[in-house]
Amino acid sequence: MATDRTVRSALIVVDMQEDFCPPHGSLAVQGGRDIASIINTLLAKPGFVARILTKDYHPMDHISFASNHPGPDNQPFSSFVAMNNPALGKESETKQQQLWPVHCVADTSGAEIIPEIDISTEHLVVHKGMRPEVEMYSVFADAFGNCDHGTNAHSVSIDVAAALKSQGVTDVFVVGLAGDYCVKATALDAAKVGFNSWVIEEGTKCVVPAGWDAVKGELETAGVSIISMNDSIIRELRPSMPPISTLDEKPTDADADADAALHFHNHSVPSKPLPYWLVNVPRSQWTAECPSFLRDQSLKNIRCLSTPDHLYTRQDWEQVKEITSTNRIDRFQRVPSELRKYLEYMAHIKAEYTSVMRFVVKERLGWGDGNWEDVKPRGGPFEYEEDIRIIYNDWPYGVDKDIIHLVVWTKFELEDDPTTDDLTASARAAIESYVQDTFCSRVPPEQVVWFKNWKSLKSVPGIEHFHVMLHRPDMAFVREITRGDVPLIERL
Repeated sequence: MATDRTVRSALIVVDMQEDFCPPHGSLAVQGGRDIASIINTLLAKPGFVARILTKDYHPMDHISFASNHPGPDNQPFSSFVAMNNPALGKESETKQQQLWPVHCVADTSGAEIIPEIDISTEHLVVHKGMRPEVEMYSVFADAFGNCDHGTNAHSVSIDVAAALKSQGVTDVFVVGLAGDYCVKATALDAAKVGFNSWVIEEGTKCVVPAGWDAVKGELETAGVSIISMNDSIIRELRPSMPPISTLDEKPTDADADADAALHFHNHSVPSKPLPYWLVNVPRSQWTAECPSFLRDQSLKNIRCLSTPDHLYTRQDWEQVKEITSTNRIDRFQRVPSELRKYLEYMAHIKAEYTSVMRFVVKERLGWGDGNWEDVKPRGGPFEYEEDIRIIYNDWPYGVDKDIIHLVVWTKFELEDDPTTDDLTASARAAIESYVQDTFCSRVPPEQVVWFKNWKSLKSVPGIEHFHVMLHRPDMAFVREITRGDVPLIERL
């Protein structure tokens, strides 16, 4: 790339998922699977500081799904519905949202990256479109163009612009599906948030192929450059700094602590980075390739996994209270080595039980065989004790050891407000009353907090639950309330 400026490039591969590819995708783009080889060539190039794979990752009640709206004006592709701006102070602003077939539902096979994409290359996976009431084609902004992460925190798993800027990225190259929707939106917003934006033409396909010329005109007018794989810009890509988490030479034990510490504290790319999957792992167990259960991780998880345990600082009670009182529960994180164990065990559970829900219902809650009928409530919220079960969080957050982390599982629904992804006022009041009666009657109220994860943070979205943390409780009470439960992390 002939230029006097310092160039650091990132590759964004947009939505190369089963539901967007023939032959079985519910929203298949003609020729979508055919561009995998081109994308793999780009992923293998050493000139990218970061490689990001995005995934549409919708809840079942997403606004774009035609089946979620009443007929007759609910036809995929041709019908539109009014959508409200989620930004604070702009809620009255609306725009028309095109309706689609159900696609890329979280934790389904349709949301998976197609196997033709070489995921052995180190990359970051970002989930988007997780907020049910707003569309998000771009990984940088929602459909209203809101780029601030405060508005988008419930829609996308990480702040991609901030993550790339923390790596010194100047130029973003975009490929994937579909050229006239998510690729276009991502490239436009990359330029909007300050990057030099490029679309590699052979690396994308469109929902409407005949409209690509018009899309190119729109992109170029906005300052996005359309280039070819044969362009000198691509041929001459050279690493101006080491790519994230690559294994350029055989690491040493000293590298493990020093480099991971540098990465964690400075949020920069170390000169000899140790791959995140080797940190906190005995040298005798090191592997050349990333284990499958550690692939497709968010930047948040990778940063945690890259941290040696002895450099991790547990959150104290004051921090826990501040996090829960401000509803910034995304700031909770597990101890790095425990996060690794958690991810490995979740992969094992999904393989053996087909879903985490079935395992939890059957093995942890004792509510039957893990089928939907087993979690049908007898009555309304908190009406019957048999509809509630309190156990330890099997994989607790990395808080001080004098804080007990419990989970209250319920067969009944705790209603969320679709406009905020948070509890409704009535559901919050019901939980507060239950916590007061159940926990604050035995533990001083100032030593009790509770919270319910946002939808985008739930690890078991199929069963309703909320979290309770107790600071220095009487352990006899804990044994009583959990019926002598022992968390999995202590049993394995």
